[in-house]
Amino acid sequence: MMTDHPTVFLHTYGCQMNVYDSELVGSLLTTDGFRLVSHPEAAQVILINTCAVRDHAEQRVLGRLNALGTLKRRRPGLLIGVLGCMAQRLGEELKNRAPAVDLVLGPDAYRRLPGLLRERLVSGATAAFCAGDPGETYGDVAPARGEGVNAFVAIMRGCNNFCTYCIVPYARGRERSRPPGELLDEIRRAVENGFHEITLLGQNVNSYRWDETDFSALLDRVAQIPGLRRLRFMTSHPRDLGERLIERLAGGGAICPSLHLPAQSGSDRVLEQMNRGYTRAQYLDKVRRLRERVPGLALTTDLLCGFPTESEADFEATLELMREAAFDDAFTFKYSPRPGTRAAKMKDDVPEAVKLQRLERMIALAREQADASRQRLLGETAEVLLEHPSPRDESEWTGRTRCGRVALAPGSFQRGAEVRIRVEAIRGFSLWGKPAAPNT
Repeated sequence: MMTDHPTVFLHTYGCQMNVYDSELVGSLLTTDGFRLVSHPEAAQVILINTCAVRDHAEQRVLGRLNALGTLKRRRPGLLIGVLGCMAQRLGEELKNRAPAVDLVLGPDAYRRLPGLLRERLVSGATAAFCAGDPGETYGDVAPARGEGVNAFVAIMRGCNNFCTYCIVPYARGRERSRPPGELLDEIRRAVENGFHEITLLGQNVNSYRWDETDFSALLDRVAQIPGLRRLRFMTSHPRDLGERLIERLAGGGAICPSLHLPAQSGSDRVLEQMNRGYTRAQYLDKVRRLRERVPGLALTTDLLCGFPTESEADFEATLELMREAAFDDAFTFKYSPRPGTRAAKMKDDVPEAVKLQRLERMIALAREQADASRQRLLGETAEVLLEHPSPRDESEWTGRTRCGRVALAPGSFQRGAEVRIRVEAIRGFSLWGKPAAPNT
């Protein structure tokens, strides 16, 4: 039976864009009278917001849905919905793979969610699939953000790059940017509500354009918003990273010296097969210019091993690129075919055991580089924007440096305080240091 304020548990898998989309979904639901709850046992509706970039992510979702099927057998009135990229990719097929699912909505159909949920809570109809409006940007929806100091803001949706291994352009559609004025209003509201750090999101933020405003010009305008302390963005495509954006990073101010620049491979042959649009030399030249112009830059990347036809020499070229670029951290993955992509039509000829062995070698080198990056900061000072007490020790607070590194500081603080610490130790993946100046 439907109550006046049906309860919803919303769980998110995947990247920052999915987190932002869940904030949009939360806003649409609460505006329509639904109530979000923190435990699935207390919910009349369970929604899973999904990612389809890797097969591993989809398998995790399917495992979760099977577990929820057990819960649904105990509570026949429970409604289960799947949202996001996996929902868009599989559509009605998802019902066959997860029989407990009642509702399937792609990332451009969230406006229809409240009405569909109310209809199904009353009628019990199941397995509806909605793809939504391919021009959707949700520009008029204020995200339902919780407590914190960091806010994500999607400046655009979709992707036009069509890397041969990637499902995103098929799941999220073509690129469409949001008007600058609309973005500035959203960011101003977030800053006024205590979110002192903003991360601009897009599948390729470098492609942002609205009339005469490109991404560099948008950064300039956002960076001038009163009260904004830190400004980040992701993800940047190496092909489209030019001198103007490097200048903005070098200019400092609110714009933080951190950049996520996915390389994917160090082999020119594999990069061409991936349709990445740049060569190894071009990528490393941009890294060189970034390192020269942006002191203290924290550079992170994505790397993929086991792509079809990848030889041992191709893989060694990726390891060598890692060494030359001296990344501060890397997100490493093994290739898995995504149905519907161009690469899925290629023969997946790298044995799984070889993929796993190469992935382990990439992970080991990435960890070595990340550890070395942290060790270089010993004895240095760093500005930390504090977010909350440490889960492990409430006498310490955790936050992030301007370069995005996690840091710990002993003491009692307020959320959003900014302290300068002298880095005295590395604790796990975190910097640790006592405040070196009065708290602000």
